[in-house]
Amino acid sequence: MLTFLFVDEDPRSLAALRRLVRDLPGGKRFARCVEEALALVREEAPCVVVTGDLLPDGDGLALLEQVRARHPRTACALHAVRPPLARDITWMDRAAPPSEVHALLRTLGTGSATHPA
Repeated sequence: MLTFLFVDEDPRSLAALRRLVRDLPGGKRFARCVEEALALVREEAPCVVVTGDLLPDGDGLALLEQVRARHPRTACALHAVRPPLARDITWMDRAAPPSEVHALLRTLGTGSATHPA
């Protein structure tokens, strides 16, 4: 089954993502920090992880790298103002319109997202 994990320290951002993805197929889980996210990943490896770049107990890119090291097939996206330096992490622009974010999440969920060069 398709599963998404969304991580952001800002409860308003998580609430906005929750509303945005309610019609996407599959399970959706939400976390507010690295520790909580990693606990959820240990319970069940998600198909897609989307995280903000700044978290209260670490940074989002480091979280995605940890997830990728344990679960190489997991699609990872950094929801940030600037693209990540890591080539195998998809960038979701925080300023992008909701329709673009939604389309990218659908693409990540199908496994056909292109990663930045």
